[in-house]
Order: sequence, then C-alpha cells, then structure tokens
Amino acid sequence: MSTRSAPDSSGPLSTSQVLDAVAQFEALSVAIVENFEVLAPDHAHDAYKSIEKARKRLAVIDATYVEIMKGRMPSAEHRKIAWLAQEMRISRAEARQRINIVGCLRRNVDPFASANEDVRMPNLRQKVEEGVVGADAVVKIDKAVRELPATEHAELSRLLDKHIADLVDKVRVDDLNQLPNRLRAMLGVDDPYTDEDRARKRSLKIGAQGPDGMSRLSGVVTPSFAAVLKRLQADHARPGGLLEEGADDERNPEQRFHDAVEAAVNGGFQPGGELQPARGTTSVVTVAHIADVAALAGVSLPDGGNFVLPGSGKAVSDAGVRISISQAVQQMVDRNSFLQVLGNEGQTLYFGRSRRLGTLPQYLALLGEEGCSSAPGMGTPGAMCDVHNVQSWASGGGTDLDNLTLVDPGTHRKIDDARGDGHAWWTLRPDEVPEVLGAADEGNEVGGEGQLTSTSRVVWVPPKDTEGNRKVQSNEDPDAFDNPGRWLRRKAREKRAGDSADGSGETGQDPGG
Repeated sequence: MSTRSAPDSSGPLSTSQVLDAVAQFEALSVAIVENFEVLAPDHAHDAYKSIEKARKRLAVIDATYVEIMKGRMPSAEHRKIAWLAQEMRISRAEARQRINIVGCLRRNVDPFASANEDVRMPNLRQKVEEGVVGADAVVKIDKAVRELPATEHAELSRLLDKHIADLVDKVRVDDLNQLPNRLRAMLGVDDPYTDEDRARKRSLKIGAQGPDGMSRLSGVVTPSFAAVLKRLQADHARPGGLLEEGADDERNPEQRFHDAVEAAVNGGFQPGGELQPARGTTSVVTVAHIADVAALAGVSLPDGGNFVLPGSGKAVSDAGVRISISQAVQQMVDRNSFLQVLGNEGQTLYFGRSRRLGTLPQYLALLGEEGCSSAPGMGTPGAMCDVHNVQSWASGGGTDLDNLTLVDPGTHRKIDDARGDGHAWWTLRPDEVPEVLGAADEGNEVGGEGQLTSTSRVVWVPPKDTEGNRKVQSNEDPDAFDNPGRWLRRKAREKRAGDSADGSGETGQDPGG
C-alpha cells in the first residue's frame, strides 16, 4: 500500500483535501488491523493508547455528521435514531449516543433553538478534540445536565463547562455518574423529593424460581435502607468477609454481598444481634450542618445563612447515601446510629449516638471532614475506606486528626510510607510540601491548575509520569463536592477571601483545607 503525507492541518482544508484525508484514514485503518499482531506488548500498549485517543476524537465527527445530515433525517427523535442505525449499520443504542452528544459538542448556536436549549460546552469539545475523553463521557455529562429542570440547562452547561476541562483530566469516566450531586451544589438546587415521595416508591420483589432453583431479587429501596445495606456491604462483603480466618475467597463482589445480606437476615443485623458491624462502632453515621438541624427544630440561627450546605435539609451517611435530616435523627433514636453536626468552619459541634459501644473517634471525625477517600479521582465512601497515617508512624507521624485521612483500600496498597519510591504514591500534610518536595521544583508546586484546593486536608503525590515529573494532587471526585466538611471549608475560605479583598478582614490560614 502506498502512503501519502498527511494534509497540512495549519489551516482549513478544502473539500478535496478532506475527502483525501478520509481515504487515507480508511486505508491506514485496514493496514493497522491486518498487522497489529506483530507488535510486542510494550509497543502494542503504546499504539493502542494512540488509537484510543483517535477514537475519542471521532465523537466530534459523530456530532458534526448528525448536524450536517439533519435536513435528511426525520425530525422525531426516535425516527432519527432508527434512521442513523439503519444507514450506518449500528445499534440503536450507539445511534442514540451519537445523537445525544450533538448539543454539548455543537460548535455554533442552533438558530432554531431557544436560549434555554443552548447547552454547548466549548471546553468539553476541546477535550474531545484532544482525545482526553470520548462520546461515553459526553453522554454522562449531558445526562447530568438534563436530569435537572429544563429551565436551568443552558446555565448549568455554562457553569459546568468552566470546570469540565480540569475535571475530566482527574476523574474516571464512570465517576461522572455522580455529576448530578455536584450540579445541585453549584446551583444550590434542593432535593425536589420528600421522604413521603420516596416512601411511596419503595418496593422489593422476589421472582419465581427458575429451572436452576434461583430467584431474582429486584426493587427500589429508600435512602435509609440503602445506607444500611451499604454499611453491611462495607463491613461484611469485603474479600474474606464471613469466612474463616485465612480462607481463600474466590467469590466475586456480588456473591460476597449476597452472602452478607443472607447472613444479616439470618443473624439479625441490629443491636444485640449475632452480626455486628466490623468496626464495632456503628451501623450508620450521618453528617449534617448545624443550620439544617436547627431548621428541623424550627430555630433560626444568626449568620447561619452564610454557610448553607447544598441541598439544605440533607445529611450524608458514611456509606455515601444522602438522606434527609429527619431520617438521620430518627435513625439515631431507633438504631445503633450516630449523628455528627458541623459548624461553619467544618468543626464538630455535636456528636450524638444511639448506643454507647467501643468507638473510633478519629474515624468518626474524618467522616465529617472528608466523607470519602481523599485519594485523587476516588469517591469510595468512608465506610469502605481505611484510616491512613499521612506521615507514617515509623517516620514520626502521630495519630492526631490532622495526620489521618480516609483512603480506599486499592490506593492504600500503592502508597510508599517511606517516601522513597518515586513510582509509588506519597501522602503529605500541606505544611510538609516545601520540606519534602522542595519549593524550587515547579512541577511540585501546590496549587497551579487547582491541584490543591481549599478542601484538601492531605496532599497526594502521584507516581512519576513518563517524563519523570510529579505534580501534587487532591481529590476532585464529583461525589465528594458536596461533602459537608469540604463544602464548609470551601465556603469559609471564600468568605475570608472576600473579606480580605474589601478590607473587612485579615487573610488567615485555610481551616483544614
């Protein structure tokens, strides 16, 4: 096969040049498919990453093609999907995805759409053109916007686009499923559903036995029940859970969770039952802001409005489930549960427990201040995390709260406590950064492109990249955005920055940021 040089991309191409480039692209794809197996594993890995980057860029082509062909496509959405699926010999699901990404990736305003329908996201389009994310990520982002009121879609898209360029570089595509929580927090949109609404939707159904004797369990559970189930999962559905000490565990995560639920039903997952939480402290921990608890009691607080949490009247459990304040209080009364109340600086004002058992005060305090794993890109709920010493005990680190953080087990195994292996993760307290990394190395600067934010209690140093660089990071996972402690620290910092700017206050240190 003859090869031709790629057309000059420094300026717009003519029609003939574009068609020629497409012909070259198609021919090269044939050559790569027919010869890819000759590559050694290292070469294959690098080549495949390049191919994946190109594949992601094609999402822009998908959106552009749908725009160009809209005059030939049916106007009805379902007929448009059927047309594209038939013309391109793809599934309807794939056709639906290609049509759904048009709004976000459109370059120009649709002249026939209203202002509220302008959901273009130029920064997101740029990331697709660079091959950072593809159509699957765009669909999740578009879905997060469209799940909120239609009157807010254009404003939401504009606000989110400011953050998306930084966000998509730091989180996994699957983590974008949690974007609705971040969008609610950014807009201050409260939970539109009441406890009564959720109670009406609750259901649990066990199907008839199949030929193999197995039954399918399905249903919709309330947030309070979900919090209990996730707590059960965290305590007893980890590898080795409910097995003899040292026994090999060949079960997959779903099988382990099944066995934990079965054991809970048989043993009674409740105070006094045979099956007690593994931490020995609690079945559910929920964290709320003092203003929300006061509102439940009908009491107004002076200055309380300056630090209203996103989704007022909501608490977050240690398993990552958002429930109403009234449910959190009721659980504290009815069950072996805890309620932590935070003040405006994210500090603990009240810690109530329904039953006095052996405690892990530091773990419970970390739930309020961090809520989930602090590792970059991770949203693992606190109930499923390990408590990690930022500076290891062997090197002089204590067990004070400011030297502890929640870390998901997967990342925990990759941390080098001795801080000697450049190909492993390190954890630092913010005050240790200059001493450990050195202020002269620009690649190690704190801050920059939002790498260390006002909500950071711990600085994460990733393994060296291919060029030998390391740049400190913090957790920007969307599901952690509205964690009470992080939210309050962020708002307190913003308020102090505003006071300092207008001369009404002094600049101080971030309160545990």
